[in-house]
Amino acid sequence: PRRATEVVRCTERAASACDLVAMQVPLDRANALFVDEDFDGALAQYNAAVAAEPDSGEALAKRAACNLKLGRHRAAASDAAAAVALQPSARAHRWAGLAHFALQEWTAARSAFAAALLLSGGGGEAGGGAAELRRWVRKADAELAEAAAGVGSGATTSGASDPAPNPAAPPASAVAAEKPMAAAPPPPDVSKVRHEWYQTQSHVVVSVLARNVPPDAAAVSFADAAADVAIELGNDAGTYRLALSLFARVRPDGCSFRVMPAKLELKLEKLVPGKWERLEGDGTGGATAFNTAAASDTAPRTVYSGSRRDWDAIDREVTRAEEEEKPEGEEALNKLFQQIYGNASEETRRAMNKSFQTSGGTVLSTNWSEVKEKDYEKERTAPDGQEWKKWG
Repeated sequence: PRRATEVVRCTERAASACDLVAMQVPLDRANALFVDEDFDGALAQYNAAVAAEPDSGEALAKRAACNLKLGRHRAAASDAAAAVALQPSARAHRWAGLAHFALQEWTAARSAFAAALLLSGGGGEAGGGAAELRRWVRKADAELAEAAAGVGSGATTSGASDPAPNPAAPPASAVAAEKPMAAAPPPPDVSKVRHEWYQTQSHVVVSVLARNVPPDAAAVSFADAAADVAIELGNDAGTYRLALSLFARVRPDGCSFRVMPAKLELKLEKLVPGKWERLEGDGTGGATAFNTAAASDTAPRTVYSGSRRDWDAIDREVTRAEEEEKPEGEEALNKLFQQIYGNASEETRRAMNKSFQTSGGTVLSTNWSEVKEKDYEKERTAPDGQEWKKWG
């Protein structure tokens, strides 16, 4: 009986080792494809890794990141929630937060970002650092406040005073999914629909704040210096029309729009990159460089229409506090690598990611022309006194 028991245990260990090999091979391939930005190929390999080991929190979390890159936000949220349940980590919570934020599930997004911040201990393990996580929490709070102001007293309040979430708890959206769905809300009153905008160096984004608009009820057209929007609100609520004569010219073939649960969003590509003085004009306005005007000449930057919070000042204060910290030992080394990565070009970042991941953490190179042709998995060597071994 003892010998039979030992044989069974050996068989179980061998089966477990085979499962690990079956998962690790496609996982390594997926990581390499992800670094090379072949996200479709990476997803296929992550699917194989999850199929081989369904209880691998690592594989599920990385597949969530890949789904985010592909714009598959619902799948990313599902994978991140499963990863958190199996192996709670700051990265998994952050990816859950990004997925819920893209889906406009503000409460779930805020809970996930707060959990990532809690698990990261204020460090950079979550993939963007404590400062970035705090910004995402503030963005979710702003969206919640905006939603509460738009819906009225019956709206969900901002999560700024919510208690810290349990990192191992399922996201709020998973709990909400178990509740019966409410009846579809009525279309908005045409007189209450408004729009707001913000800009980047290369684009202008206009948000028409109309909720529950069917995708086929919106018609949008773009011209060199104009954009026209027509939304059929349904139920005899009328048609909302917005005709924008833009401050400067745009590229019509580079403009797009999308209909979301809370708004219709226009993304306009500037013909000349730079800063617009305002949204509307006669199309002849010129673009100026960002952040060149004196602080006394410009009002504090606002994130949302009607907000007077100086987000630039808040970000500067967080950055100053982080710079004044004097890390030591391994923390100082990690901060140095983060600074190198943060100031690097896109090719340098790809080189650092691929060399570090495919070499098993033994190589960190910044030379992409060398790294893109190299196979570190075949050439990697073990530390002194150790040796690499492959299963199977």
